[in-house]
Amino acid sequence: MIISDTTIIITLINIDRLNILQLFTNKIYITQEVYEEVACRVYAKVILDEYIKNQFIEKRDATNRQIYNEFRYILDDGEASSIALAMEMNLPLIIDEKKGRRFAQRQGVEIIGLIGILRFLYIEGTLSKEEVEEIIKRLNSTNFRISSSLIDMILA
Repeated sequence: MIISDTTIIITLINIDRLNILQLFTNKIYITQEVYEEVACRVYAKVILDEYIKNQFIEKRDATNRQIYNEFRYILDDGEASSIALAMEMNLPLIIDEKKGRRFAQRQGVEIIGLIGILRFLYIEGTLSKEEVEEIIKRLNSTNFRISSSLIDMILA
């Protein structure tokens, strides 16, 4: 089980590979704020709703709204709510934005990004080198950029 911020969900929906997360974990929790950020795109909402219907993704909010409200002064709503929920549930958080990652780490939240997930799935043998290279090619065709040194690190 893991908490997810908005960016990775949108990124993987954009390349039609949200299923990668099912290879990594058995359950993802998202907050209402993350849901709304993803669902503002009709195509993304349809896909997200299907994953919720199939119970792989579950909406859940942190009960301590005071922490969330404090975090909102520094972060966007999705990041603030995801970090608050990760702290409350004591679960790792999937997050890629630098500011949010640093903030989450300072709060004691274990984090992982898309690069870390791809590396894990490659090392575990769940994804082949060719599959990882195809995913990276698709990611680089969007606004998500992976440097050649990071590609080398993933496939090392």
